[in-house]
Amino acid sequence: MYTAESIIPYAIGKLPEFFPRNAVLTSEEIGDGNINYVYRIKDTASGKSLIVKHAENELRIYKARFVGTDRNRIEYEVLEFQHRLAPEYVPELYFYDEENKNIFMEDMQGYKNMRYELCEHKIFKNAAEHLADFCAKVLMNTTDMVIGAMDKKELVKRYVNIYPCEITERHVMTEPYQDLEENGVCPENEAFMRKMIYENEALKARVGILKDRFQTKAQALIHGDLHTGSIFVTPERTCILDPEFAFYGPIGYDTGNFIANMIFAYANARVTMKDGEEKTNYIDWTLGTIESFTDLFVSKSLGVLRDKSKDFMMQSEEFFALYIQDILEDTAGYAGTELIRRIVGSSGVKDIKAIENEAAKAQAEKICLDAGIFFVLNCKEFSSGKSYTEFLKTL
Repeated sequence: MYTAESIIPYAIGKLPEFFPRNAVLTSEEIGDGNINYVYRIKDTASGKSLIVKHAENELRIYKARFVGTDRNRIEYEVLEFQHRLAPEYVPELYFYDEENKNIFMEDMQGYKNMRYELCEHKIFKNAAEHLADFCAKVLMNTTDMVIGAMDKKELVKRYVNIYPCEITERHVMTEPYQDLEENGVCPENEAFMRKMIYENEALKARVGILKDRFQTKAQALIHGDLHTGSIFVTPERTCILDPEFAFYGPIGYDTGNFIANMIFAYANARVTMKDGEEKTNYIDWTLGTIESFTDLFVSKSLGVLRDKSKDFMMQSEEFFALYIQDILEDTAGYAGTELIRRIVGSSGVKDIKAIENEAAKAQAEKICLDAGIFFVLNCKEFSSGKSYTEFLKTL
């Protein structure tokens, strides 16, 4: 374990040429996640800085939960992989210390955490384009059709990510549907939660299918935790971080998670912003981002497949249409599981949890739960971006 003070001499020893020899360095621990420790080391004179991300065997917030450290190696290698495929959206990597489980990488100075910015109702006009481009490049280019089945199977073995996947399987697709002490919603939604989630056998069966797909559908090298807290933004640029949950899984898990997290921003705005032009513009942007992201992801993914598919049986327009439709159905289903688990389960999101007015918070929860349940049970209905926005407007 490191401290903000001890990380400095350690980092100098590993990257002696990064900072000037006599530089005066400061360090701070900036991680706010549940699992790892993140340190920023900065030269006080030049402002030059780097990030060191450290992994322990236990969860940061729950020392009794063993999660191993291989996720750190996987994160570094996946970031390398993603940087080759989509360098404009991924930080530069400097070094990986296998022995001490530390990633040295670019400090994305000037970027802000997208979730925090959305909670302040800021608009990022490039977000849909950038996220769709990132997903199409890093997901489609790691499929069987593009890299070949044999090479892909080698990557599947290399990126088996046992403990992070177990966390997802438990926190996302199991525990929110059980009557557990750590679960909960606003009192106004308690009866709804029990009837429509705990006692909803059709919903639980469908989530069971989604869980099985998550465990068995080695479709592409997915990020595994693509929420707005893992996305950093400026008005012009976007950076995707923290693929520590990466593994070979269903493409729709990534795309669905991003859509769900934009719905959290939408629900927040619906209940907290004052009526007027600013609210209208922001809500229009959140809905437009969901719609554009979905449709751009489809068009960009089709472009990759048409240009690069190597498999004779997977080169026709008929195949592409079926393949994309399957992804879209998974996208809606996993958007639903993300919406439900963040409201009912133990890992809430700032967009909803930070709403101070209890009546407004309950309303936001209900929007998310209604959407989540409907997406899971009716995933085949969501074959375009407009299908999301038209449905959300009815809530």
